[in-house]
Amino acid sequence: MIFNIQKCSIHDGNGLRTLVFLKGCPLHCLWCANPESQSYQEEIMEIPRKCIHCGTCQRVCPEAAISLVDGDFVIDRSQCRNCLRCVDVCYAESKELVGREMDADAVFKEIYKDRLYYELYGGGVTFSGGEPLTHPEFLTAITEKCKRFRINTAIETCGFGDYEAFKTALPYIDHIFFDLKHIDSAAHQQLTGAGNEEIIKNLNLISNHDIPITVRTPVVPGYNDSQENIIGIATLIKDIPAVKEYELLPYHNLGSGKYASLGRPYALGGTEPPAEEQIIQLVKLAGQILKPSGKQCFYTKNTIKI
Repeated sequence: MIFNIQKCSIHDGNGLRTLVFLKGCPLHCLWCANPESQSYQEEIMEIPRKCIHCGTCQRVCPEAAISLVDGDFVIDRSQCRNCLRCVDVCYAESKELVGREMDADAVFKEIYKDRLYYELYGGGVTFSGGEPLTHPEFLTAITEKCKRFRINTAIETCGFGDYEAFKTALPYIDHIFFDLKHIDSAAHQQLTGAGNEEIIKNLNLISNHDIPITVRTPVVPGYNDSQENIIGIATLIKDIPAVKEYELLPYHNLGSGKYASLGRPYALGGTEPPAEEQIIQLVKLAGQILKPSGKQCFYTKNTIKI
């Protein structure tokens, strides 16, 4: 299931990229910027600013799950059965469906439209999520097709998945962005809903395939921004040959509004992005550990590399 295809991205891989977002993730990180990616099912997002207050959604709801709250027609998620009738009748698109089934051929048609841009700017396609590794059959089919047409492929992964299932896709992947959120498994469990043992195991298994790996850590103040955590991750990856670099991603709350649209609370309300001085210090600490192994740490490729 796909929830977005984003064109002309300059991030998440070299050159001009097409980003394909797969729906469904086994982790539920507290800071997730794409909460609509977590469920493997279709979902309804509410966008009040688009509502024209016609009340049609309320009238067609068989569960009486939609009521007027502070002037907006709002879904009571505890009563909603996801019949999608409100989406069908909302021509203002205030009730929006997130997620659609697409097979590898249909997705490839969208990717192939941009092939000239890839050739001109050295780009390709990046499969993100959600978690691509938990869609192993689709991931294998689509990356194999891209490889046949010489389209560069990358994936963004949290590393949580069944290696025996997803390893069939690895020969067709050119680069992997691999998240490591916390070196301590108990802390990882609290922050994401799962420990890190399988993730670290998969990192080592994937590294045997000689695919260049960029390890990433989202730096979230008060949750995983300690020096001990960053030093621990750098120490773990310094001797893994396939890991070429370590990127720190400063936390942002740009996706916080999506939680309200899905009828969910945002757990990190009030959390501020880390200070640039702190990120630079963490980059330096990790860089000192990685440098003897010929690796670097950075937080923006065009600024500081240590």
